[in-house]
Amino acid sequence: MQIDIAEALGLVAGFVGAFAFAPQAFKIIRERDASGVSGLTYAMVFTGAVLWGAYGVLRGAPSIMLWNAVAAGLAATVLVLKLRRSSR
Repeated sequence: MQIDIAEALGLVAGFVGAFAFAPQAFKIIRERDASGVSGLTYAMVFTGAVLWGAYGVLRGAPSIMLWNAVAAGLAATVLVLKLRRSSR
């Protein structure tokens, strides 16, 4: 499989963008507090990532599909943690 420069750039950019949500998830887990997190923001991020992922599927763009799946998973994780940690 050969990757062109545009797809390589997309893979790197997607990695950075997708994992931007990881520190928030780790912070919530470590501190056991999600009161400062906006559930609406992460619901919007999750929705956007799912929609971008669908766009990637329609376009046949692996970098868009892959990293938006990761971003959706991390956003969903933060949302679940928000729901669990905020109710305590």
